[in-house]
Amino acid sequence: MNRHLAARLAAFPFRHLVSTLILFGPLLVWTPDSTARTVEYELLVAYQTVNFTGKPVAAMTINGSIPGPTLEFTEGDEAVISVRNGMDVESSIHWHGILLPNREDGVPYLTTPPIPPGTVYQYRFPPIQSGTYWYHSHTGLQEQRGVYGSIVIHAKNAAEETNRDIVLVISDWTDENPNAVMRTLKRGSEYYSLKKGSMPSLWDALQKGALGDVFWNSFGRIPPMDISDVAYDRFLINGRETTDIDAPPGSTIRLRVINAAASTYFYLQMAGQPLRIVSSDGLDVEPVAVERLLIGVAETYDLLVEMPDTGGLFELRATAQDASGFTSAYIGRGIKVEAPGVPKPDLYGMHHEGSASENMGHGSAMNHSGANMGHRSMGSGSRPQPPYDKLRAPASTELDPQRPLREITLTLTGDMERYVWSFDNRILTEADRILVRRGENVRVTFINTTMMHHPLHLHGHFFRVVNSRGEYSPLKHTVDVPPMGTQVIAFYANEDKDWFLHCHLLYHMKGGMARVVHYEGSAVDPDIAEFQKKPGNFLNHDPWYFWGEAAVLTQMTEGQLLLANTRNTLRGAWEADWEEEYDLEATYERYVNRLFSAFAGVEADSEDILGMAGIESLLPLLFEARAYVDRRGEATFQIEKKVHLTSRLGLLAEGLYDTESKWEGSVALEWTLNHYLSLLAKYHSEHGGGAASGSSSETNGGAALFHS
Repeated sequence: MNRHLAARLAAFPFRHLVSTLILFGPLLVWTPDSTARTVEYELLVAYQTVNFTGKPVAAMTINGSIPGPTLEFTEGDEAVISVRNGMDVESSIHWHGILLPNREDGVPYLTTPPIPPGTVYQYRFPPIQSGTYWYHSHTGLQEQRGVYGSIVIHAKNAAEETNRDIVLVISDWTDENPNAVMRTLKRGSEYYSLKKGSMPSLWDALQKGALGDVFWNSFGRIPPMDISDVAYDRFLINGRETTDIDAPPGSTIRLRVINAAASTYFYLQMAGQPLRIVSSDGLDVEPVAVERLLIGVAETYDLLVEMPDTGGLFELRATAQDASGFTSAYIGRGIKVEAPGVPKPDLYGMHHEGSASENMGHGSAMNHSGANMGHRSMGSGSRPQPPYDKLRAPASTELDPQRPLREITLTLTGDMERYVWSFDNRILTEADRILVRRGENVRVTFINTTMMHHPLHLHGHFFRVVNSRGEYSPLKHTVDVPPMGTQVIAFYANEDKDWFLHCHLLYHMKGGMARVVHYEGSAVDPDIAEFQKKPGNFLNHDPWYFWGEAAVLTQMTEGQLLLANTRNTLRGAWEADWEEEYDLEATYERYVNRLFSAFAGVEADSEDILGMAGIESLLPLLFEARAYVDRRGEATFQIEKKVHLTSRLGLLAEGLYDTESKWEGSVALEWTLNHYLSLLAKYHSEHGGGAASGSSSETNGGAALFHS
């Protein structure tokens, strides 16, 4: 049945009945076929304490478990799902990859009302497709806390191909509150890289013969690479680190694998045999075997596994893309056979996995930085890209060339230090809607200028992933766009109203990498329009984050307090010795992009208070520069840089020239202890007036705890 669905999705508005309802809702009421079966589920989203690491942690569960229950339907059923919110905050459920009426899509404030605390919302839709899908909250960061589960829609009258049908939901787990994770990312902390053992440093680069790569990347203002933003405490399959699946010798097993992680790609590998892909994102593909499969966040793959007649318990291992951990399912009976491990990534010589051209299709990857990104490639065998170029649809997916064509280009942009993620350098709250028109073909080119993979998901549609398969390019609802690469998709616009397009790395979406696709001429439901007027919803709210850092040394104290959202920062800073000398600064900063910001404010010392204005810029070799002029016309130029000598030891240097007071500078060594504390030893040229002058105010060295 999926073979026919694939062709219909690409070429024909087969959802005529549902689409008519959407267009003429006030006039028509949809009723299911009298022979259709109604399948009902009740889901309770509630707080619950869980323990994945030996530490009890507050979580959010669905019907008392993480993940929630598997919802099973047959193509043609009527699905009725009642979701009760047992928490004290709003919630929602989105049916990922399911084609359904706009009202049922489950994005609060955009397509569906939010579910207030203590209330029930009933979703009702007809499953018109078959395959493996999933569901999750689209409210805040609830997905990271456990609000997700699986969906299986069986094909109507399909012949049984396998002896067993197993759902495997892969996810990532952190004991840390997701809101605290987001704040850590927003303040530019490097602690997660340290925790994962992936902190780039000069010592590490020297050992790996990569000092030249470090130099050239920094000269091109390319930041140090990391593959995943967050250091996770556990990786899980069906809510467990390991799980056993019984399968008799000689049997054929269908594994329905869902990547429900918040921000982790996984390499899948089976002990003793390749993985045979038969479906991607719920739709059939021509069977193809791969040794190792990179599954992006929010993607699904159906895999067929043939159990040997001789028996054995074979490991299916899901290894985090950054090689920071893995989770396993053991399938079969008998003696355990382990899958091989995945080599750690090279974070110096190449800023993406595999060479730029591997497995990405027709010109789908290109270098936008000018640097040689592929000369130290690990190759497609050990750390492959997603297998899109190997996927072939079983029927033609070409779009009707007689329809009008709309071309859209979206550039994926980001700033890892400030943790801003966007399209075309604009976050969701700053951007206009992407306009499409019903009845036209839409071709979207995604150009990734960042150093990270981005899994992009378009709600309510399947699209062609344009690759070397040409007419038989596969259909998907989520597609990976690799670092410094390009991906092209195309779809038939046969819907109306608003649909969400976003990066499915949860913290990237929260950081702004999202858009609303709007069908011209269609109106938002009146109650949704009222919800959108409310302050604080994700469509109009850019949240503020507060943090601070302070150093208390033997000769001085310094620090800063910051309150920031995407574009705006309020900053207060101080530097003072233990006598009477001090410098204070209060500024407002306007962020433009990762290379440039402007600011204005006041500075004060023991003698005067002055207004000032200036700019900040990121220079080659990753020097941070600052220049400003005060109200008297005096200019100040400042430059600073931090170098990681080892994973924990950093060298911080700063130079400042003031046209009135001339030169000053400092150098410091910082040893990172944990998430919040460091040891700091610092020499400052100003606080003391000179080495060994004999004055107590001239003590220039010191050591202290540094808190942030």
